[in-house]
Amino acid sequence: MLFRPGFDDRKLAESFYQTLLQRLCDSFDNSTQRLLEDCNFGFAPSPVGLKTFFIVAPSLDVAEQLIERIDSIIGQVTALMAGVGQTAICVGPNREPVDCSSPTEQSLQTPPRFMMGKIFPHPPAEDEMLD
Repeated sequence: MLFRPGFDDRKLAESFYQTLLQRLCDSFDNSTQRLLEDCNFGFAPSPVGLKTFFIVAPSLDVAEQLIERIDSIIGQVTALMAGVGQTAICVGPNREPVDCSSPTEQSLQTPPRFMMGKIFPHPPAEDEMLD
C-alpha cells in the first residue's frame, strides 16, 4: 500500500478559510486592503443561528474607517460567502490597563475594556426575496 500523507479536517478548514479570507481582502481597493491587514477575522452564529462574519480591528480608528466602507464590505462578503447573514465590525480591548474611574476626552478615544462592535445585517438574497 502506498503512503498517503494525512490531511485532517482542521487543516482543511484552516486552509479553506485562509484562502477565502485572502480572496476577500484581495477583492478590495488598496486603501481598504491596508485597513484589513492588521485585522482578525472569524465566524460565529448569532443567538438565533444566523452566521456572522466578524472583522476585529486593531483600533477604534480602523474600525470607524471600516464602518464607513460597510456597503462595499457587505457586498464582497455576500458575493464570496454564501450563507453569511451579517457582518460585525469590532474592536478588541486595550491590552494595557486603562483607568476608567474618571472618563476624559482622551480616554473616550482609547479601545474599550471589553470587545465591542456593531453588527450590520446583510440584505436578503434575490432568491430569498422571490419566496
